[in-house]
Amino acid sequence: MYIKSCSPELLPTETFALQVLESTKYDNNPLINKDAIESAFNEYGKKLNPSNTKVTNNIHDCNLNIEGNFISKNIPEIPSIVIDKVCTKDILIKSLDKYDDITHIALTIYAEGMDNSLEIVQTIQSDFSYINLLAGGVGVSYPHIRELIPPRDICKGEGVNFLRKKFNLSLLSDEDFKIPKIFGNISSFPIPVKGSYLITQLGCLYNCDFCPSPYLYKYKPFSNAKKIIHYLENLCYSSEKDIFLFICDPNAFNPFQTWKKVFEYFIENPNNIDIKIFIFSLSSLHHLNKFDLETIQKKSPINFFLVNYGIESVINEYPKNKGSPKKVVERLNELNIITYQSFIIGLPFHTPDLLNLDVRKNLEYDSDMYFVSAYKPVPITPLYQRLKSEGRIFGKELPPEFLYVLDYMPFKHPYLGYGFDILKYCFFSYIESEKKTIDVYGKLSEKLLGVLEHTDSRKIKRAAKIFSNISQANFKFFQKRMPTNLSKIYENQIESNRKKISNL
Repeated sequence: MYIKSCSPELLPTETFALQVLESTKYDNNPLINKDAIESAFNEYGKKLNPSNTKVTNNIHDCNLNIEGNFISKNIPEIPSIVIDKVCTKDILIKSLDKYDDITHIALTIYAEGMDNSLEIVQTIQSDFSYINLLAGGVGVSYPHIRELIPPRDICKGEGVNFLRKKFNLSLLSDEDFKIPKIFGNISSFPIPVKGSYLITQLGCLYNCDFCPSPYLYKYKPFSNAKKIIHYLENLCYSSEKDIFLFICDPNAFNPFQTWKKVFEYFIENPNNIDIKIFIFSLSSLHHLNKFDLETIQKKSPINFFLVNYGIESVINEYPKNKGSPKKVVERLNELNIITYQSFIIGLPFHTPDLLNLDVRKNLEYDSDMYFVSAYKPVPITPLYQRLKSEGRIFGKELPPEFLYVLDYMPFKHPYLGYGFDILKYCFFSYIESEKKTIDVYGKLSEKLLGVLEHTDSRKIKRAAKIFSNISQANFKFFQKRMPTNLSKIYENQIESNRKKISNL
């Protein structure tokens, strides 16, 4: 049986912080500095966007067991069950009651929700000790898990061959890996949309010092162009509607030559499929810029829809952003591709002044959406090891549920304090991001209306109308909190989109 564990409920920052503030559970823990929560809300609370608390669960939908589906597909010799939701103790017990012949559990553990993961591990070991527990994922790098599970049962990298070896099965070569068909809600989008998930590689080419991906998996591209084309065509043959496709690779469209062949094939054979595939992806701007995006968007049935790129820091630039990233964003915008930028605050070099500067520099990009996160050290990364050597990492005195939550620092920062001291900077970043985007839903509606110049997709029309309606509903909240000149821009955006939609 394949299960995954992380936070059963991913709360928006404001909601989580207020719940902590009101809870008596943390009153005597000096690492849960409630005074910093009160201070942040006193300074910025009235300026925060109320809609922040409504979209987080959509953007971070984790109720699909992508890892379990991938592994199951590639170990067909062993009958298995994939639990397609975040596992809790109750779900675990109900599942084992239903399937009473389970001999092994393969558990993917995330960094967030460590309290939930620990409860699952302890429940299996105490109440179902006859089941062999095998664990992998970022969460197994934390000492909390490594103290409970024997090293022989912990997967430190790619899970398929780890499990195949456990079951005395022959190991797969890169060419032998199969791509499973996985369907569910698309994450990283503010409204619920159904789509497919595609995996073509493991790991990442870039060795960013904060990211666990390159240190958890060796870079392994296992899909050639023929395999990807076959997957995409089969996906379309089984659907009468346009498809949203989320590429799970941490740095999509690698290797370049493989994906260049994929796109060239569909440009040369546009009638091989009767519908459109709109791609969501995480990608390096530097890498994405190598493709003939203009031809792909105009002549191929496979289109880029949303690109999520991590700028992280403009002051301390990362190799994945070399070149002219701002110009790449401009290029994407001109092609009506939704641009979704993420960056990190609270990196170890951030003094208050440098943090504010980094926020403002990030907001010089003309992106449609921004996602701001507070830095969290993960054990297998170089930054974690540096902080540990400096004695800055918290130990068992920190409740495990605080190891990886959106806007909490689980370490002693050299300049910014610890814990919820980061919250005021997060709120500042949220507000500045909103001032830059002004009307994010209006921007998204405008982008989709631009897409409709080249396609008659009903899905795109529907999404454009939904975003326009949300934009109009949010205007009254924006007007109360923001300067008059920005409200005027917002109003003009509403009217412009309204006229375009009326002509559909």
